[in-house]
Order: sequence, then structure tokens, then C-alpha cells
Amino acid sequence: MTSLEKAQAIVKILDEKKGRDLQLLEIRGLSTLGDYFVLATGGSNTQVKALADDVDEEMHKQFD
Repeated sequence: MTSLEKAQAIVKILDEKKGRDLQLLEIRGLSTLGDYFVLATGGSNTQVKALADDVDEEMHKQFD
């Protein structure tokens, strides 16, 4: 799976879990941090924590 496919999978997870203002930014060539940066917002701190937990869980399922 390419880095773009991984970033798109994260966006899909966030969208399914009602993340808002989703953005996928290509930072390749601008930063050594990575190739893509995914941004999302939530309605509360609790929702943001749940979004992060869901992304972590779903990505581990795909790669473990």
C-alpha cells in the first residue's frame, strides 16, 4: 500500500466516523515528516479522541 493509499484510507475512516473539514495535504518535498498530512475536526474533545482512536485501530487491523 502506497503512502497515498494509506492517507486516503485514513480520510475514509474519518469520514465514516463523522469527522468534519477533512483535508488531505501533500507535503512531499516540503517536509521530511512524511508525504501526506491528514487534517480533520470534530465537534468536541471526546469526538476528536474517538476519531484518533478509530484511525489507530482500523489502521492496525489492516497492517497487523
